[in-house]
Amino acid sequence: MKTPVCDSDVRSGELCSECRAKLKAGKISALDFEVAQILFKINERYNISNASFNKAIDLGRVVLILTTGEVGLLIGKDGKIVAELSHSLGKKVRIAETGGDVKKTIADIVMPARLLGINKVFHDGREVMTVRLARADMVHLPLDLPSLEQVLRSLLEDDVKLSFE
Repeated sequence: MKTPVCDSDVRSGELCSECRAKLKAGKISALDFEVAQILFKINERYNISNASFNKAIDLGRVVLILTTGEVGLLIGKDGKIVAELSHSLGKKVRIAETGGDVKKTIADIVMPARLLGINKVFHDGREVMTVRLARADMVHLPLDLPSLEQVLRSLLEDDVKLSFE
């Protein structure tokens, strides 16, 4: 399984000098290491060795796990793997695919709210990405609005504004 932490570190439970440097530089977090260890234990029971785990982001009551591979592998049949992750972390877990279609990534994050579209708008000489969501689905958002904007901003590395129609 591909994780941001070395396989030997996950097995031993201790970070090597290279991964410790990544942790100090902010490329990985303690949560990334914890999730990698949990996934390693889950891999012993369910075969998820083809899964890819890139980053885990703690959003308060929800942990967002970003993957570049098949999302279904980390969800598992009948949601068994994501349920076990959620139980181990003590928080609700959401899985989102990155690296491909931006619209699909955003839709994975805001689900069950409906994503109506994404627009690039020029405002005060800079480009702002506007994420349009259905107004009726505001109550279904998995996060509060400031946290959601912050996650999208850090994930897309762009200015993001939420719009409800």
